[in-house]
Amino acid sequence: MRIALRLAIIVLGTTLILLVGSLLWFGLNPQRNPASFPTSSAIEPDFSAFGQGTPLPGYEEAAEILATRIADEGPFVVNFFASWCQPCRLEHPYLLEFSAANPGALIGLAYRDDPIDAATYLTNDGNPYVAVIADTGSKNALNFGLTGVPETYVFSADGTLLFRSPGPLIGALKTQFVDAWEAASQ
Repeated sequence: MRIALRLAIIVLGTTLILLVGSLLWFGLNPQRNPASFPTSSAIEPDFSAFGQGTPLPGYEEAAEILATRIADEGPFVVNFFASWCQPCRLEHPYLLEFSAANPGALIGLAYRDDPIDAATYLTNDGNPYVAVIADTGSKNALNFGLTGVPETYVFSADGTLLFRSPGPLIGALKTQFVDAWEAASQ
């Protein structure tokens, strides 16, 4: 009886060690690079909920620009961000640079963020967006198929999705974004 109990403990212990080890191996694999994630342009974001976003305090006029910006000619970019999102802060300096070089092209959606916190973040760190609203109800996130923040979408002048970045615009994702924007701008 004791031998069977010891054998069962050894088998269960070994199985548990192998299971945890394999989860760690695949979960912490250095080959997992956000740039290699699918950036499918096959999805078709739905802009119908843009008007249902909450204007950020101090940025109310930017919310009014949103509807007209989508109808304007020329390519545009939609960026989901949040004041509580650390990777968003990593890409923020680049978004400011991009916005300065391409005025009127960048639309911001504060995802699941308190409008006051999002407004404070943009006031303190700089506002790269021509239009910005809070997506507190996540309707826009659902319509875009958002997987997390930050997430950035590049659209051609006719509204065709050309690129989706499922992470901060740094490294390889930034390079892919720049290539997509250049293609959209031609």
